[in-house]
Amino acid sequence: VMRCCPYALAYHDDPGTLISVSRDSSAITHYDPRCQYGCAVLNLTVANLLHDQSDPLQSALDRVAADAPDKLVTALTGIPDGVSAPELQTNGYVVTTLQTALYHGLTADSTREAIIDAVNLGGDTDTIGAVTGAVAGARHGAESLPAEWLDAIAEQVELETLADRLTEVV
Repeated sequence: VMRCCPYALAYHDDPGTLISVSRDSSAITHYDPRCQYGCAVLNLTVANLLHDQSDPLQSALDRVAADAPDKLVTALTGIPDGVSAPELQTNGYVVTTLQTALYHGLTADSTREAIIDAVNLGGDTDTIGAVTGAVAGARHGAESLPAEWLDAIAEQVELETLADRLTEVV
């Protein structure tokens, strides 16, 4: 789930293909349907944020609910309002990772706050941070990333070029 969000950029205008490539990407290393549909829900949510949908997560869940595992859909339904921060877990399980990352990504006032709050919970911090950052970045925009974080990336220009190229794929 931490590496699937580039598909949301490439296929943001084609939800059917986005679901398919998200699931296929997950299946390479995580064949479990919770993982496959977790990637699809995350990518649909990011795509929905890019299109300024008012309830991006619920729209994503509605799109896959008929096929996705009930455990995943149930766990993500009601985020962010139906979950309180102390309930969130950081154990690396895709369902709890998505709960935590989506909660922080959809509630924080900034991308910086979302990532720091999520990572400071401990546990599987690299995955939680990556997923939270994707959601918060899509919500708040690329300009919301702290300059000092971007300046620390030696390959910043190459990564921005790749991101731009992804949006031209479809």
